[in-house]
Amino acid sequence: MKKLLILVSLLLVSVLNANAQFSIGAASGGVLGGDTNEYSTLAPGYFGELQFRLILKNEWYVSATPRFESSSYQSKASSPYTFYYFTNSMEFPFHFGHRNALSDKVMLFYDLGPSLHWIMTNDYYGSVYGVELSDKIHPIDLGYVKRFNMDLGATVGVDVWNHMKVFAGFDFGVLPEQRTAFLENFQVSPTHPFSVRLGVGCYFSFKKRNKSK
Repeated sequence: MKKLLILVSLLLVSVLNANAQFSIGAASGGVLGGDTNEYSTLAPGYFGELQFRLILKNEWYVSATPRFESSSYQSKASSPYTFYYFTNSMEFPFHFGHRNALSDKVMLFYDLGPSLHWIMTNDYYGSVYGVELSDKIHPIDLGYVKRFNMDLGATVGVDVWNHMKVFAGFDFGVLPEQRTAFLENFQVSPTHPFSVRLGVGCYFSFKKRNKSK
């Protein structure tokens, strides 16, 4: 383990010495959460994230962005069932991207990649044939919903003054959100979660790159 840490440190130092720029930032904003079920509707939420970004030569970069997201959505089935879902989750995206200069102080960036999606809490409540449920139901604890999912996501935005950013992002759950055995009992097709984000943030660079190279 010690040798691995030393190797990673040496690689990081060599990359930084090769005219690279490392930055750490934070961002937050609003999110619209949803599900591919034909009866679900988008509902608002919020998110907060940290970002670690390494910009290499020719403005290519890699980023790791631990993110907390709180989202909700409403599901209306064809029968008299209406459920409201509330989810708190942690996401760990690892993206590859590129930047293009729009002006001296504005850079357009775009990236995409996979993300590990860990659902921390998932609750829903609603009505069954007009009768409101007295308590919230926890699908994860009952084994109806998977706690882990794998997302594919994309982000596009602008860097302003090299210290601020405004961006939009989209994530789609690749794996079915609910367990197949549970869905078969109710003759429901597997569904996939997704979210749309709008955010602003700031970040700080640890090394100013030499633009002349």
